[in-house]
Amino acid sequence: MKLAVSGYVSAQEGSVASANALLLRSLLADGHEVDFFSKPSFVDPRPAVGEHHRFRFISTDNVGPDRFRARVQKIPLLGFLASRVDCATYERLLIKKMRQEHSSRRYDLCLWLGDYAPGRVRNLPMISFAQGPPGTDARSIVSRFAEISRLAGLRRAAQWLLLAQLRLSRLGLPPLRHSDHIIVGSRQSKQTLQDLYGVPSSRVSALPYPIDLQMFQPAAETPAAQGELRVLWLGRIIPRKRLDLFLSGIELAIRQGLRVKATIVGGVGFVPGYEKLIDAFPFPDRLRWIKGMPRQQVPALLHGHDVLIQPSEEENFGSSVSEAQACGLPVIVGHTNGNADYLCPRDIHLADDRAETLAAALARMVSNTTPDVSPSRAIAEESFDLDRVTTRLGEILRLAVEKFSASHRGAVTSTAPVAPAFPHTAAATPSKP
Repeated sequence: MKLAVSGYVSAQEGSVASANALLLRSLLADGHEVDFFSKPSFVDPRPAVGEHHRFRFISTDNVGPDRFRARVQKIPLLGFLASRVDCATYERLLIKKMRQEHSSRRYDLCLWLGDYAPGRVRNLPMISFAQGPPGTDARSIVSRFAEISRLAGLRRAAQWLLLAQLRLSRLGLPPLRHSDHIIVGSRQSKQTLQDLYGVPSSRVSALPYPIDLQMFQPAAETPAAQGELRVLWLGRIIPRKRLDLFLSGIELAIRQGLRVKATIVGGVGFVPGYEKLIDAFPFPDRLRWIKGMPRQQVPALLHGHDVLIQPSEEENFGSSVSEAQACGLPVIVGHTNGNADYLCPRDIHLADDRAETLAAALARMVSNTTPDVSPSRAIAEESFDLDRVTTRLGEILRLAVEKFSASHRGAVTSTAPVAPAFPHTAAATPSKP
């Protein structure tokens, strides 16, 4: 197929962008043609795909709004408004360029990686492989306002609350109507799109991100734990990720007599003040904080721990969880974490967000002394293998083209109601392992 593509792609950046880089290379290897639309200062996938003969980069740069946004982005309200103007003008330019190219190139579909389609190209199916339902971070700011106010101060918390409310308004939410089909990382996200935004289940598929199973694999030799349970937090420190629950659960486990040693790897995100939770931890000798780490060092980091904990709320798909499983670690995930779709018997899905529940999960991990990492590795190979994910994605894309074409033929030849596009099928949506 001939694809018009835009979105977030980088071999060196975060988990979503690196997963999209894997997918882009795999789509090209499978014989698809890709025209990628982006401004180089924002996303430039050329280093990730090399000089592939089926790849074209089409520069799409809204120079004025982009440069203005860069100058004022740190000013809370003005920065938000400038970002919205930058985003709106950039998206309009993307759609304009795609329409121009489609008139001569005749694409089969348009694929948005890590984002929602912001507009339409006539007679072209628009498919969004999104990072999850919109507004997840904004909802966490609203629900955790008291905690943010205590950590960041009332004035700053009020600013973030206003921004969150703007994000959840019509001004901030993406226009989901432009996506003929949406792909998200988990059934949890699929259900959220249906419950909060009224997107029919037939228009959404759940598909996990791929990971590099060569880079992330079990250690040849596991370092000795010396009687401690070594637990790891890996990722940004933002309200939705629930650092407070991570720390309170570990504190309670230590007070109950468990020998737990915790590592936090990740910097404080868009809401400052969360480092206060780390500073106030009552057992500082049981905790270390690493604010940043090159991605190439993550496998060795995982090999030096016994379990990864991700207590996030509304997590679409946590790549650090799948990477830990690929390295042979059991994981503990939050009760609204989409990674619950992809767990093995060694893993724990928390029933709620109480510290007592997390402490009990840690006690279970201590009692499970089996050194066999094969169940964790097996679930990673079954669910996150690049070839498998690319094959499933290809099935979804082909179905999208077929259903889009059928619905448009029906609209032209008949005045009868057209059947809803993208019926839910096993091919379109992988079942829970």
